[in-house]
Amino acid sequence: MNTTKILGEAIGIQSQGIIDNTETLTNEGLTSAVIVGQFIRGRFDKPMTIHKGNIRGQLGYEPQNPFYNAVQDCLDTGVPSIQVLRVGGTHSEE
Repeated sequence: MNTTKILGEAIGIQSQGIIDNTETLTNEGLTSAVIVGQFIRGRFDKPMTIHKGNIRGQLGYEPQNPFYNAVQDCLDTGVPSIQVLRVGGTHSEE
């Protein structure tokens, strides 16, 4: 039986096996996000770019606000910046 680099075994049915890539590990993660919520500070007319350096200055500091916590958690997971759109009043007014 002859074996070649291209065809494998030369006689009979050729089978290179099945390659299962369904559980391939990737290093890709979340690179961008959009969050719509109620905050004590920020613009209403267009989304703001929020990163770790400006979160308190742009949105105010509200540790009990679930929208603020969502932004903070997203930044803590390694996302470089988030687009945030402020809607309605503040969450604490409800």
